[in-house]
Amino acid sequence: MNHTTLENRLQEELESLVRKNSDIFNPVLGISNQHEDFYWTGASGKAYADQPQPMKANTPFFIASITKMYTAAATMILGEQGKLSLDDPISEYLPERVVSGLHIYHNHDYSEQLTLYHLISQTSGLADYFMGKPRNGLSIFDRLINEGDFYWEFDEAIEIVKNSLSPQFPPEPSDQHKTGKTAFYSDTNYQLLGTILESVTKKSMQEIYSELIFEPLGLQGTYLQGYGNEKTTPENPPANVFYKTNPVYIDKAMASARSDGGIVSNIDDNLKFLQALLSGEIFNNPSTLKTMMNWKKIFFPLQYGFGLMRVKIPKLFSPFSTTPELIGHSGATSAFLFQSEPGKILISGTLNQVDNQARPVRLMMKLVNLVSKSLS
Repeated sequence: MNHTTLENRLQEELESLVRKNSDIFNPVLGISNQHEDFYWTGASGKAYADQPQPMKANTPFFIASITKMYTAAATMILGEQGKLSLDDPISEYLPERVVSGLHIYHNHDYSEQLTLYHLISQTSGLADYFMGKPRNGLSIFDRLINEGDFYWEFDEAIEIVKNSLSPQFPPEPSDQHKTGKTAFYSDTNYQLLGTILESVTKKSMQEIYSELIFEPLGLQGTYLQGYGNEKTTPENPPANVFYKTNPVYIDKAMASARSDGGIVSNIDDNLKFLQALLSGEIFNNPSTLKTMMNWKKIFFPLQYGFGLMRVKIPKLFSPFSTTPELIGHSGATSAFLFQSEPGKILISGTLNQVDNQARPVRLMMKLVNLVSKSLS
């Protein structure tokens, strides 16, 4: 299949997605390979009241938890520079009011045992301030869906974790960092990690991202929501996000998410970042990327490294079709950024839909197989 035919097939798949799913209004997609001899971006959908222009391939969108890849990469770069160590206790960087009583599990206080490693690898056991349902209340996620957009402060997130939620397990012992198998996905870890990076550098997360990642890679359309960036103009806002068929407004929420989910980007920039990250280009030490791929099971078929997800479906569960391993990250807005193994096919996009978040995985598997077969 030649490139033009393949590109037409991909655009057809995107348009079919909109036709067959009444809750997908404005998807965008980009696919390339590490050999850089194929690169395609496309968008579908239509204009509507809140979005007078149809989605385009370069329209900015909320990448949500894909932000964690950027945060983890920044952490590892600062580690290479000798400004922090993953073995450092979080109490070295955070005030006592934050650390005290943060992790009490079965009446035992593990707060002082928490390290940067536990945060970046999701092995702290800390509850998820964003998705966790407090006693006698709604999670922040459910409040956004039911009540509308709102801001929260870092201290508010920490208070939810301390007073309204319970840890999942004790932090992984240091002698099990390489052999331990348990992780629990928690946005709290990356809220804490971002605050620690700000403490280490005496800079904001926008400045940290810009100096370590955005500027070196030339990511001109990527920024942290809510930092007064000139790109957040009414003429070029992030694409609308939906819950089922209803638009949800999350500008304030994404500004509050910061280092666990607050970045706005576009297809081109995301693919450029993924290429640089998974080729090791952004690191000085070749072993840094390998360290980030210390996989822990979260739930089938997802594993977690350092700000990286691995989706690996055994052949047993799909005996009649190819299921490539995917490495990257996804977000609650149905944003996705992954590379396939083998094949080195890079895929980025968003469905801008917070319901049915398993859908992007099925879409990626289908399209990666299509591109792989076509380019082989």
